[in-house]
Amino acid sequence: SGGITQFVSSSYTQGCLRLTVRIYPRRVWAGDHWRTKVPLLGQFPMYDHMSSSAPEMWLRLYHGSSEITNAIRWANYLAPDLTLPQAGAAEYTRYSALQRTVFSFPKGPDGILLPANWGGTLTLYGDYAELRATFTIYLTHRPRVFYLGTQQATFQSYIGPGNVGRFQPLMNQLRQHYPDRHPRIMLNIPTGANYIMFTYPPMPFDVYDYTGDNLFRPIAGTVRLAPDPGMLSQDLVHGGAFPLQVAWQDADQSAGPYLSLLPPVDRLTPPEYVVPSGIAYNPCFEQGNCPKSVLEEIYNSTMPLYIIYLRVETNATGLLPIPLRMADDTWHPSLNRMGYLLPANLATERIFLPLVISFPTGKPHPLGLFDPTSKRMVGYLP
Repeated sequence: SGGITQFVSSSYTQGCLRLTVRIYPRRVWAGDHWRTKVPLLGQFPMYDHMSSSAPEMWLRLYHGSSEITNAIRWANYLAPDLTLPQAGAAEYTRYSALQRTVFSFPKGPDGILLPANWGGTLTLYGDYAELRATFTIYLTHRPRVFYLGTQQATFQSYIGPGNVGRFQPLMNQLRQHYPDRHPRIMLNIPTGANYIMFTYPPMPFDVYDYTGDNLFRPIAGTVRLAPDPGMLSQDLVHGGAFPLQVAWQDADQSAGPYLSLLPPVDRLTPPEYVVPSGIAYNPCFEQGNCPKSVLEEIYNSTMPLYIIYLRVETNATGLLPIPLRMADDTWHPSLNRMGYLLPANLATERIFLPLVISFPTGKPHPLGLFDPTSKRMVGYLP
């Protein structure tokens, strides 16, 4: 509901990370004036979307060359905490409601101090189509990250079932003229890679705002990892780095009550766009009466997709290991095991133990590594 943020640049000096981003916020009509919602960097855990939490950080917000940080009126955010979800993957609000906070955050040379969050929005009065922001983060538990390479691919628009908002008439028309299209792109995973990122152009229309007030503002798309042509991971709708050793299955395919753990993934589905980047708006998208030439342009257009492979080594010092209530009963311990050799005078054979611990029931569970200060999960041991 807050729009999208695009990376512009970054710098890192002596424990201080500065991110410069471009923001395409969303506007809401409040009866007699516009209000603008600006997204925070965390991803709210709604439905079965892969969420992410952002650490405490400082913010300076700009409109053109003018700083407007002091114009922020309030914040809605979900504070990360070591608590279980209150609802399953079919619910929009899976944790307690967003905290509505009067904006009295500390101020300093780097702007205002935002608390650690699991997604949310800032609100300003007025209508802003594009903003710029600088986030300053003083890092703790910084992992070592190694860039292993980028795979280049192209993708085309999605044609198939599912809700595409205001452009549903266009989707219905495309499905009448063309076969369904939801391809898979095979991953060329380098040795040692354990995280993956994607960059791709945004879709130029926010089709999911039924008011039409944000129709011409860009949005992101849903990417999914997969182990075969049929199974799909949960929705990956933000631009974080996702772990490659573990992927949870889409809620519609999982056994429940938790999401199933997928077998090792080796492919992905590209962003599920109904209209490709670079296509101009046509009223027929909402009316379902597009001429053949427009349908052909949509069907034939291609977009670039860059798949970035990383190796991430988590610094576990000071982190809190917590056994996770894993997925559903389809989960089994990782095959990556650590060998232990008994003293020579006692040893009769070599035994191997998984890198997991057991609940009192005796069933092993994987470990999540948590930052005890921000409550963020920053590592995973399968």
